[in-house]
Amino acid sequence: MPSLRRSLIVYFLVLVGLALGGLGLLIDRFAAYALATQLEAETRRIDAEHDAAVAKAAEEFDDRLLRQAKDLAKEYRNRMWSLTRLDARPVADQFNVILLAQTLVGGETGWPALPAAVVGNPSFDTRLRMYGQFYASEFRAMADRVRNEFQVSGEHPDFYQLHVAARDPKDRQLIRSPRQPFELPAKFDDIAGNDGGDQDHAYEDGVVPVVGAIRVVRFRSSFTVPNVQFRGPTGPDRPRPDAGRPRPDGGRPGAPPGAGPPPGAAGPPSNPGPRLYVQVAHRRADLEGGLHDLAAKRDEQLATLAAESADALHRLRLRIAGIGGVTFLAVVVGGWLLTGLGLSPLRKLSDAVSRVNEKDFRLPIEKGELTTELVPIHDRLTQSLDALRRAFEREKAAVADISHELRTPVAGMLATMDVALRKPRTADQYKETLTECRAIAKQLGGLVERVMTLAYLDAGHAHAPPIPVDIGELAGGCAAVIRPLATAHGLTLRTDLPTAAEFTTDPDRLREVLMNLLHNAIEYNRPGGSITLRAERDAAGLTVEVADTGIGMSDDVKAKIFDRFFRADPSRTATGAHAGLGLAIVKEAVGRLGGTIAVDSTPADGSTFRVRLPG
Repeated sequence: MPSLRRSLIVYFLVLVGLALGGLGLLIDRFAAYALATQLEAETRRIDAEHDAAVAKAAEEFDDRLLRQAKDLAKEYRNRMWSLTRLDARPVADQFNVILLAQTLVGGETGWPALPAAVVGNPSFDTRLRMYGQFYASEFRAMADRVRNEFQVSGEHPDFYQLHVAARDPKDRQLIRSPRQPFELPAKFDDIAGNDGGDQDHAYEDGVVPVVGAIRVVRFRSSFTVPNVQFRGPTGPDRPRPDAGRPRPDGGRPGAPPGAGPPPGAAGPPSNPGPRLYVQVAHRRADLEGGLHDLAAKRDEQLATLAAESADALHRLRLRIAGIGGVTFLAVVVGGWLLTGLGLSPLRKLSDAVSRVNEKDFRLPIEKGELTTELVPIHDRLTQSLDALRRAFEREKAAVADISHELRTPVAGMLATMDVALRKPRTADQYKETLTECRAIAKQLGGLVERVMTLAYLDAGHAHAPPIPVDIGELAGGCAAVIRPLATAHGLTLRTDLPTAAEFTTDPDRLREVLMNLLHNAIEYNRPGGSITLRAERDAAGLTVEVADTGIGMSDDVKAKIFDRFFRADPSRTATGAHAGLGLAIVKEAVGRLGGTIAVDSTPADGSTFRVRLPG
């Protein structure tokens, strides 16, 4: 047998489980979304930092190339001018060094501004040509020496080239690293710049044999001569250097030293001298290695971030599952206790019902002791117990009535037999005695039959399936049977019956109803009275009326006539034929047929019993 407490707790646990599952799923989805959003934001941040680091690494790589190119240019200039030692030479040698510089510059940059010691020398042109050729070879020797020093030095980058421009192509120098198995193309046309100071630079990517991919910086620098200024055009037809030329101190020709240039005259323009081009190359693998390390670091950060996010989500799910499990167990224990506490009024009601017995049908519990939900059950139980009490009372009264009804005829039969046995009797006297005993036994048989009929009706037996019957024929048959009895009592029986009126019902039960009503009308009628039997079939069903002109009934009697063993005329009890069961049988039979019975009666004016059957 299922337990109400167990069923309630199971239903409650199912509801709580669904609620906890839905809440856990909602929290899980929200947490997963939040972690995914955070992961996406952190991924963007790491990617941005990686991009910035890549850009910075590339910039540092290029800056290192440019810095090495500038250092090479500076080192080459310093080496060249340290060989000339211009400041330590006498004036004549200074003039020779200036001629050396002129060899480098050639006709591209103009004549040097000569020291005052050599101004006005008549053999300037002849010496210039002579010493120019001499110092050109000296310059080439100096340049070869510097190149050899560069090539044996181990402090320079692996891949570099220096291009020193000169007027004569054979005087131009190309210096490159001894560890460099290739020559970089001399491409400097796209480097813009002005005279004086360091010039612009440009970067270029390329691929060379053996080494592979490289990145090259092309740097342009000026090859300046300390304390020497170049100005003015030169050529085969140039005038003497002192003809119309300002003096080194800026004075006018023929003017005293220190007089300066003429008013409004511009000073000699500064010239940076010959060009120096530097190229430095590094393997792109050096940069790619750093970038690869940055990418590996980024990937490691992303993997760590993803692992931490997944671990956080996993820990959250474990916590949710743990909290849900603990909550569910708490609900199981608490629900079992609380359900028992909530069912305590039901146990009280059950205990109260168990104390009800056949001697006391009162429910020993008040409504105030029960919950609102149990109050209707209390009312229904109270009504049922009241009905049972009345039924028991009726059964007790029925037993008493049956005992009373049986006792009278049995006592009469015993008295008749005792009288017959007191002394010898004649045959006629014995015959009379037996006739009286037979009549009494017949009354007893009728009483027993009526009691059995009620018992069958109460038990639901003696119920045949409904069949179509002719109402006029069925009622007419009942009237034909009862008419001799009515005539014997001095009564007139009239009928008002339909012809060919078919109705579906239990014919035996309906016949029993009509016969009891007709017998009742005969027993409680007046001498010379009448009985009327009517039947009417309509669309709603069947109506049967039995009217008499008997003693009638008061309202109090009408309320009790259908009770068992009730008699409207107690004086008829002594006859033994009237036990007060006829109308009780009629009411029970009509109820079995699904109809109703009513009575209209006025004292001393007769009664009319009306039976209504649906159909």
